[in-house]
Amino acid sequence: MAMNEERVALVTGSGKGVGAGIVRVLCREGWRCCVHCNSNLALAEKTLEQIREAGGEAILLQADVSDPAQARALVEQTVQAFGRLDLLVNNAAMQYNRFIDEYDVDRLRKLWNINLGGYWRMIREALPYLRKSPQPRIVNVASVHAKRPTCFDAGYAMTKGGIRMFTRELALELGVDGIPVNAIDLGGTRIEFKTGNPAFHSYRPLETRNPAMDGKVRLVMPEEVGHLVSYLASGAASAMTGSCIRLDGGQMLT
Repeated sequence: MAMNEERVALVTGSGKGVGAGIVRVLCREGWRCCVHCNSNLALAEKTLEQIREAGGEAILLQADVSDPAQARALVEQTVQAFGRLDLLVNNAAMQYNRFIDEYDVDRLRKLWNINLGGYWRMIREALPYLRKSPQPRIVNVASVHAKRPTCFDAGYAMTKGGIRMFTRELALELGVDGIPVNAIDLGGTRIEFKTGNPAFHSYRPLETRNPAMDGKVRLVMPEEVGHLVSYLASGAASAMTGSCIRLDGGQMLT
């Protein structure tokens, strides 16, 4: 039996969008996966159906990663179903697309509780099982917003910047356990829609634009993120930890 046919991945926010692309790729490569969603159950069921029709093995679990009990249950139920956990991909996130004076305390608290708190909870709950894996991995989905201001959602950018530093700290802390931790700085990606359907607005200062690059970059496809996750989870990437890899179709160059 190939190693990937034994390995188990839990990908948060994988019912649709980027996460769905990740689990579709992993399952095609023989991984057994937990498809996770919070609010969009119908799309998650469609993703699960696509995986099974292609011969993959997966389960579907619904949970709110901002709730400690639900985060714990998500990990425990995945392990109960498959007997182990080898890869945790933190992907579930919110983006409100709000200017800073449009945020109130409750909205900002919710954003941080999901985008940073959710990652922290999932890692904390997954660690006892990852430490038992012969080839454990953690991949955190961050964003190019963590590196370059884009002038339309400072709250979201702060959480993604936090994820980059969180990844680096964990890479040092978990190195003793042999658990590489890496992040993907993701650019604009072609997905169905963002959770909550936030309105988009951007007033990027003209001095930060390169007009010569207008229309010359493309959106990333969800499966392309899946292929990068697959590499980071492979033995070939065992020396990589604490890295923040940009995957953006050249958007940071514009």
